[in-house]
Parts: sequence; structure tokens; C-alpha cells
Amino acid sequence: MDKVLFNVIKISDVKDQLGQWCKSLRKQQGLSQEELGKQLNLSRLTIQHLESGRNSTLDTLLKVLNHFQEMDELYQYIQAKSVSQSPKSLY
Repeated sequence: MDKVLFNVIKISDVKDQLGQWCKSLRKQQGLSQEELGKQLNLSRLTIQHLESGRNSTLDTLLKVLNHFQEMDELYQYIQAKSVSQSPKSLY
């Protein structure tokens, strides 16, 4: 019987990648986590959690990406991943 290999995308990997992306955007603007948090009415800890891929909400992610005007990039990322891969599981 032939083995079928699936590309499996783990939620933790996506969180890490998105967090690193947000961190790089913040650093490109020369902002500290504290400064970005103040601009978005979020705590430094919330920004830290997002950037480290821990327990952040979709609302937080969208606030940060919208702040840096990166929503088009997010849509392109999602579309590319959903078209090029057929994940069996997200967990």
C-alpha cells in the first residue's frame, strides 16, 4: 500500500510565524513593545505574547497588522497557504 504524505500545518507554527512577522514590522518602525502597545491601546505583555506566539487573540493580530497597513499581505499569505497546501489537520 502506498503511503500518502500530507502537509500538516500546526497552529503553533502559524502563531510563531505570524508573531515573528509582527515583531519584524514593529522593529522596522523602531518601536518598542511598550510604544506599540500604547499606540494600539494594548499592554506590552499583549504585544509580547503575540510576538512569541503565545495566547494572543485574532483581534490583537488584526490590530497590529492593520496598524502597519499589512492586511493585504495577510490575505495573500492566507490565500497562498490555502491554495498550495491541503492540510489534514491544524493540530
